[in-house]
Amino acid sequence: MSKQLVKCSVDMSNTSEYLYAHVDLDGVQVGPGDEVLVHDPITEISFGEVLSYQRTATVSKAGWLSRLWVYLTARLEITLLYEVSFSTTRFSQAKKYPRVRSVAHAQPLIVTKGIEV
Repeated sequence: MSKQLVKCSVDMSNTSEYLYAHVDLDGVQVGPGDEVLVHDPITEISFGEVLSYQRTATVSKAGWLSRLWVYLTARLEITLLYEVSFSTTRFSQAKKYPRVRSVAHAQPLIVTKGIEV
């Protein structure tokens, strides 16, 4: 993994319309598996504030094997996001999700010497 020290600009916003933090590296393209470490970043921003400042960053370029591994696993991990819901309805019958039982119908749990009965 090769490392390179570069200048970067950081833009941050914490307003009622936008909440973001963007880092633009000067003259460096990053790809799958690459790591970027911004030196001395501002981590707290008050509500209503918009900041822009310059820093240096260390860019660690991944090798071809790491790049391939990240590329392949990222394609597989995106499937974890396919069934995201904030409702109480279960859409998939393939997975058996644990259901919270209501207090009125719940069976008492008896624990004896660390063993559930």
